[in-house]
Amino acid sequence: MKQGKRRVLGICGGTAAFVFANLMVYSLMFRRPKKHWEQDSYDCAVVCGCRADEEGRPTEILKSRVEKAVDLWRNQKVRYLLLSGGAVHNAHVEAEVMKAYAMELGVPEAYIVEEKQAVSTYHNLKYAAGIMKSCGFADCVVVTSGWHLRKADHYARRAGLRYVMVPADEPKNRKKPELVRLYMETAFHMYVNMWKGLY
Repeated sequence: MKQGKRRVLGICGGTAAFVFANLMVYSLMFRRPKKHWEQDSYDCAVVCGCRADEEGRPTEILKSRVEKAVDLWRNQKVRYLLLSGGAVHNAHVEAEVMKAYAMELGVPEAYIVEEKQAVSTYHNLKYAAGIMKSCGFADCVVVTSGWHLRKADHYARRAGLRYVMVPADEPKNRKKPELVRLYMETAFHMYVNMWKGLY
């Protein structure tokens, strides 16, 4: 009986140590998002894509990201919008859907740059970095959802960008359990990718 208890305690202790060690690795690798503005304005807002609906309309998440970027543009915090996202979840290219919505909100086409190939957060920032270089943009504001901020920050840093992170407002109908799920799901994906060597 005592041996069985020792075994259970050993397994529990080992599991706790493993989880703690991995949380330490996670916290060291994936730092807090860089949200401190180092200047009054930036060359562009890089907007991370998200799925459009089956009719090609922006979802509430996509709307919130574009609305935040447009707000930055209106307030002269950014000069251009760089909208990043390919056709990932359906036939609709996220960048095109975002562009149509940004123009509907009053942004002239001349101030919009599209990146239509990205299929992940990694690609959003990698391809955006290349476009920024070709456009002569020196720095950017990365706009995405709050629960997605840490992941996007990691890839912005890896892409060598000069940037600041800005969270989009959560849709008004977002319930707290769903928000918690999104945070946990994103953290889990980052953690799994870390072990796959994708970081």
